[in-house]
Amino acid sequence: MSSRISKKSKSGRGRPVDTAKMAQIIAAARTEFFSQGFSQASIESIAARADVSKVTVYNRFGSKEDLFAAAVQSECDTMREKLDFANLSDRGIRDTLINFGLEMTAFLEREEMVRFERHMAVEAENNPIIGQLFLDSGPRRLHGALSALLSKAVDTGKLDISDTVEAAEHLAGMIKGMSDLERRMGQPRSEQVKAKTLKRITSAVDLFLVSYASAKKMG
Repeated sequence: MSSRISKKSKSGRGRPVDTAKMAQIIAAARTEFFSQGFSQASIESIAARADVSKVTVYNRFGSKEDLFAAAVQSECDTMREKLDFANLSDRGIRDTLINFGLEMTAFLEREEMVRFERHMAVEAENNPIIGQLFLDSGPRRLHGALSALLSKAVDTGKLDISDTVEAAEHLAGMIKGMSDLERRMGQPRSEQVKAKTLKRITSAVDLFLVSYASAKKMG
């Protein structure tokens, strides 16, 4: 379900796709879904926010689920841009991963994302398919992109990793640290806590790179 974006969203029922209007609808959907949750957000409110008709939304996205997937994928693609595949010098890997960690943390700490996660926790319990749709459209795609970046680093001899999928999970977990649990428990993000973010992410990346240093580099 998650990998299926309706053919209507690509073809517009045989008419040329208006990319500007598509982006307008997705932007409106992101705002509605992330602030209201999947169940509470409606196609009517999304159409109104995008200044288009409800029919236009359905013509381009065959269902509410398809639109939700497109909105989550849009956020995921924004994060994936932070993974610079073209800059994989030794310093480039470190800077890329640190920047990615900072962007990921800032993204998760946005007030709308905190609200969205709370909505999703309830909705996924009542409807696991929605939870799967979110995971497949967002976090798992981003995890795949990070794994692909690490694979390229392995191919170019920068790192020595036997399982980049597992390694990507290790790195993401270290980047989140205790702050992720504190955020989920509604703890305020004090300036003191924020000041520790860069230090935590930098140390996590450095530990990761040392752990997976290639034999060539160590020799």
